[in-house]
Amino acid sequence: MEFSILGPVEVTVSGRPLELSGARARAVLATLIVHANHVVAAEQLLDELWPLQPADRALSSLQVRMSELRKVLRSAADSPGADRLSTRPPGYLLRVTPAELDSCRFTELTAAAAAAMAGGNPAIALHRLDEALRLWRGPALAGIDAPSARTEAGRLGELRLAALEARAEALLECGKFGDAIVELETLTAANPLRERLWSLRMLALYRAGRQADALRAYRDLRAILAGELAIEPGPALRDLHTGILRQDPALDRAASGEQFPVPQTRYALTDDGVHIAYQVVGQGDRDIVFVPGLMSHLDLLWEDADTAGFFQRLATLGRLILFDKRDTGLSDRAVGDLSLQERMADVRTVMRAAGSSRAVLFGYSEGAPMSILFTATYPEQVTALILGSAAARWFPAPDYPCGEAAVEMWESLRDIAAHHWGRGDSIEWYLPSRAADPHARELFARFERLAVTPGAFLRMTAMIREIDVRAALSSIRVPTLVIHRLSDRITPPFHGRYLASRIAGARYFEQPGDHSLRFAGGGDSDALFDEIAGFLT
Repeated sequence: MEFSILGPVEVTVSGRPLELSGARARAVLATLIVHANHVVAAEQLLDELWPLQPADRALSSLQVRMSELRKVLRSAADSPGADRLSTRPPGYLLRVTPAELDSCRFTELTAAAAAAMAGGNPAIALHRLDEALRLWRGPALAGIDAPSARTEAGRLGELRLAALEARAEALLECGKFGDAIVELETLTAANPLRERLWSLRMLALYRAGRQADALRAYRDLRAILAGELAIEPGPALRDLHTGILRQDPALDRAASGEQFPVPQTRYALTDDGVHIAYQVVGQGDRDIVFVPGLMSHLDLLWEDADTAGFFQRLATLGRLILFDKRDTGLSDRAVGDLSLQERMADVRTVMRAAGSSRAVLFGYSEGAPMSILFTATYPEQVTALILGSAAARWFPAPDYPCGEAAVEMWESLRDIAAHHWGRGDSIEWYLPSRAADPHARELFARFERLAVTPGAFLRMTAMIREIDVRAALSSIRVPTLVIHRLSDRITPPFHGRYLASRIAGARYFEQPGDHSLRFAGGGDSDALFDEIAGFLT
């Protein structure tokens, strides 16, 4: 059962709203929710809801409304004999847990956002605030005209405005200046006397390279304050105005985007003596193991703000376990050529070292068939499966209507590894939308050099040619999400559509963008995260 007051008062069970008989019963319920888990005196209810009626008629009406509410709540009771609403002298008591009341969940989420901001994680704060604000369906306690409800609605409205203010600050700290400007223009128009909003708007404009507009915003606020209150902006705003005029370098500290702390890297030892580097980010009851593709490097992941922001948000859904497979990144080089089945042991090793007995597997690119095979082999260790830019096999076969372009891709990447490795040329395949950007190409060149050696890449591409996990697809019995990007040159979308059609009950999501999750700007990472969050929650 869920009680909702962030909008019209509503009680739902499994998403189905309960029928409340009339405005007066709704007002009684609203007052009880506002004072949930505390006895509300009958005299208070009469004074607030029937102030002009004779005492005997008012008391009779209250008792009728209470009887109606008890009947509705009992009809949807969570367990036999459950009684949410009880008589407790001198009045009535409604029992509601914090998890059942949307205003409590809102407060918990905004507190978590504040903790994330204080801990230097604005991306996580932004996600928490978005979750909190999605709980609102309109003005709090809409349509309820009672003193307790009006007071609580005012308090909650102020908290919502504070959350919107905090969200704008989180956008700013994440380097999303354009989004922050749009939001702050709306907020300052609706709340013209709230100086903190104007301060954030000025800072967002300045960091977006719009110094003149930032100064104009200050002049607009000054005129509003002088005209309505005959006062000047406060000291903090005056100091910010001076800093913008002087182009104070301290104001530019977030202009290059957010810097994410690199999590601690640990090592797990496989049965054949290979050290596998892994990191654990976030916490929670759900474990998510990200199984990367051919190229990965744990430390480099956190240098790109878009990529790091995506993985930080992923860590809000549970305890995120990242690792470099053997032959890549910070892990040992393999002692020889191994099959996909043999390399799959790295996943079990990392899960064991991280203390994870069961997890969601998120396999990306070449990590996807490894995750499919792991799920079919060890179903008791997998709670759900996410497959990104995935293929059951990459090369065409008589009974496999996909992969016609695989030979060109395979030969080109092998030529790059043999003759041009470390120059960023593989960006033409992994991230073509940013291939013309010299800075992006240089970042990809560094990624090539540090993620995998040319020889290791050649060995792994030879192994990829032999990958074929089609026989395992019918064995997948866990909830599965297949995600694909339309401009993926490495693994075109028909591979993902094939997987989704062969895995029982699979959910399929397709979006614009390139193959690479590295430098996540190659696709809409917000939409991708929302799809994953919806699937898991």
